Amino acid sequence: MIKVNLIETTSTGEFTNTTASLQASVWARKQVANKTAQKNNIPFFYRESLRFLLGKLDTLKYINSENEVLGIKCIHANPERTIGKLKQENNIILPIISINQDVSQNADKRRRTATNIVSESFWSEEKRRAFRVLSMAPRAVDIEYGINVWSKYKSNLDQIVEQIRLMFNPQLVIENSYTNTALAFIESESDNSTLETSDRQERVLRRSFKILVEAYIPNPRFLITSTGEIQEFNADTTLY
Repeated sequence: MIKVNLIETTSTGEFTNTTASLQASVWARKQVANKTAQKNNIPFFYRESLRFLLGKLDTLKYINSENEVLGIKCIHANPERTIGKLKQENNIILPIISINQDVSQNADKRRRTATNIVSESFWSEEKRRAFRVLSMAPRAVDIEYGINVWSKYKSNLDQIVEQIRLMFNPQLVIENSYTNTALAFIESESDNSTLETSDRQERVLRRSFKILVEAYIPNPRFLITSTGEIQEFNADTTLY
């Protein structure tokens, strides 16, 4: 018969706190939410996105009847204001392109949970180390723009329309200081030409595009310092 001796020992200590990570995330979420609410977040995202589209459309050209390659002026104006200027001012040279922002609304299908915290890493060349940056989840929005091409001659109009189709084929990536992942699509195209005019007015051909931009507007970012404080983060680079 084999005899077994059982040796018992006792010691003192503390169990690992399994809720520490949860408490840290709750604390960080509360701090970032409070600072985000206090921040005066002016939506420059819309202005920079419009400026990007203006710059893209301003690069379009056409070939006139004398085989000259000419640039096209692109302006920010509503269609009503553009057609009003065409009727009042005789010095406007066609073709021209006008763009306007129609509506902006939340994209519920792409919406993220409001309590989500976005954690990012930022590498500082000056400090030669990585920093942790926190922010609330960005807001998903759909922005609609209207692009109108105005021309006297159909040959010029067709050249410009084809270039716009190629520009958004299959989509155009919107790039600004906030993001480089926003996508712009052509939702619809319509012919809104003025075929019947008075004796003193010239016929104006008009082709309209409805552009949809799927974007995420970021919230202010905050830096976690080595002392555990949260400070506003400013950088000249896009982190996502």
